[in-house]
Amino acid sequence: MGITISKPPINLREELTELKAQQGYEERQFHFDNLVTNGTFDTDTDWTKGTVGTVTIAGGVVNATNVTTIVEQETSMISGRTYVATFDYTESSSQRFRIEGNGNLSISQVISGTGSGTLSLPFVANDPTFRLAAEAAVFTGTIDNVSVYPSDGTDVAFTMPKGWKPLHVYDDGVLQREGSAEDYEVTFDGFNYYVKPTVANPGARNTVIGVRA
Repeated sequence: MGITISKPPINLREELTELKAQQGYEERQFHFDNLVTNGTFDTDTDWTKGTVGTVTIAGGVVNATNVTTIVEQETSMISGRTYVATFDYTESSSQRFRIEGNGNLSISQVISGTGSGTLSLPFVANDPTFRLAAEAAVFTGTIDNVSVYPSDGTDVAFTMPKGWKPLHVYDDGVLQREGSAEDYEVTFDGFNYYVKPTVANPGARNTVIGVRA
């Protein structure tokens, strides 16, 4: 005769509330910001423009004509860690974009023909410099809304420090809802908790209220 043991799912917030009532716990804010500054190109600042072809920043976008390196910026990326870069583009020819830093780090899928859209390119950093480039010196078009966030290799994923659990998540000051059909998911790999936004491109400033018993 088989024996079935049923265990109800753990509600993290109920568990933490009970823990706090018993002995208390520590709370702390963790900020996960866009690692590039002025990714919306509101001003002609913060970015170094490529020197091959013509690159200008005006009207809230990067305008490029026949370029290899489009723009670059020093960031706080750590060598060996995985990130994802997301940006909007328009173009007038088939093109592949890449993220550089001491060499070619990541090449995207081919963008066929002219058009516009949004790309997300996961890459492993080997240099603090974020450099958005074209695979060949033929890119003509625009770039806008650049963001760089930590990644799980596919999508944006914020890693909580060891021993810390996420309690609340805010995106640009707005409280987010947990759940795969909502604003973010929480996963645990046995060592660390991860906060993974379910939206393609999170806000510029993400705050996680973490707790540690």
